[in-house]
Amino acid sequence: MVVIGSSKDSSSPFGKRLAANDKKTRDKAVKALGKWISNKTEFTHLELMKLWKGLFYCVWMSDKPIIQQQLSETLSSLILRVPRSSVMDFIATFWQTMCGEWHGIDRLRLDKFYFLLRRFLSYSFRMLKENEWDLETIEEFSKVMIDGPLNASNKTVPDGIRFHLIEIYLEELEKIVEVAQSGQVPTAHVLAPMFHLMSCTINGKVFKKVAEDVFEEILRKTAEGEGEDSDFEDEAEMTVFDKDEDEEEDEEEEDKDEEMEEDDDEDEDDEEAKAMAEMEMELEDGEEPEGESTTFDYDLMGIKERLGEAKDAEETVEQNRRKIAVLYTAYVDFCPLEDDDDEDEEEEANGEAPEDEEDEDEE
Repeated sequence: MVVIGSSKDSSSPFGKRLAANDKKTRDKAVKALGKWISNKTEFTHLELMKLWKGLFYCVWMSDKPIIQQQLSETLSSLILRVPRSSVMDFIATFWQTMCGEWHGIDRLRLDKFYFLLRRFLSYSFRMLKENEWDLETIEEFSKVMIDGPLNASNKTVPDGIRFHLIEIYLEELEKIVEVAQSGQVPTAHVLAPMFHLMSCTINGKVFKKVAEDVFEEILRKTAEGEGEDSDFEDEAEMTVFDKDEDEEEDEEEEDKDEEMEEDDDEDEDDEEAKAMAEMEMELEDGEEPEGESTTFDYDLMGIKERLGEAKDAEETVEQNRRKIAVLYTAYVDFCPLEDDDDEDEEEEANGEAPEDEEDEDEE
C-alpha cells in the first residue's frame, strides 16, 4: 500500500548516498537498501520517487560493464523483496523515473540504461511467476505498463523506451519460463499492454513494431517449432501489412541520417556495445533446458480471441482496425483444428453426421 504525503520521509538519506561520487558509499547504500526494503511494510509515493531518483543516478555514476551489470541485476531484483502490497507502485515509480529522466541521458550512457530496462522487465515477469501467474496480479501489472511506458497516447513516454520494450517483451518472458511449463502461462493476458498499443496507437511505426516483433513473431516461432512438415510453414513468412510509399521514403531519409551519425560515433561506441552484448550473453547462457523443445507454447487461441475483440472494439483506432483483422485472420489459420472439432461436436450433438462420414455413406 502506498501512502500519499507523509510528514516524515525516511528515504532521503538513501537518495543522497546512492548518488554519491564515492563508489564505496554507493555500494554500502545499495546493500543497506535491500534490507531496508525487505523490512518495510508501507511506502509513500514520495519515498519511492526519491528512492528511484537516487538509484537512477547510482546507475548513472557506475562505470565498467561488469559493475553496471551487477548493479542492474541488484536493483532489478529488489522487485522480489518489496512487499506484495507495494510492488506495483514500486514498478510504476521506476518507469515514471526512467521516462522523466530519459532525454537527459547522453549516448555514451544509453547502453547501460537499456540493459537496466531489460533486467527490470525480466524481474517483473519473475514477480508474476512467483505469484503463480495469478490473473489479478497480471492485470495489475498490465495496468501499470499501459498507464506508463507502454501507453499508446502519452507523448511524455520516450520512443526509445517504448520501442525497446516491444523488442524485448517476448524474449524476456521466454527466458524466465521453462518451455515445458510455458503452456501454463496465460500469455494472452500477459500480452495485454501489446493489445492496447496496437489498438490505440496513432503512430504507424509503433503499430508495425508491435505487429511484427510480438504477434507475427509468435506465429514464426510456432511455425519453426512445428518443423518442416508443418501446415504452418507457409505462414511463417506472413506480414500483416505492406509499407506505404510515404513511410518508405521517411524511413530511407531516417536511415541516411542515422548512417551519417553512426559513422561519426562508431569508433567511440564500438567498445561499449561489445561489452554490453557480452554481458547479456553471459546472463542468457544455460537458461534453455537441454534435450527439450525450445518452442515456447503460446496461447494461440487466447491471443486469437483477444485480436478478434480488438478489431471490433469501440476504442480501437479506425486506421488500425483493418490491419488487426488481417492479423486475426492469420491466427485463425494457425489454429483451425479446435474450431473444426467444435463444429463436428455440435453437429453430432444435433444428430447430424460430419460431412466426411456422409460422403463415405454415399459411396
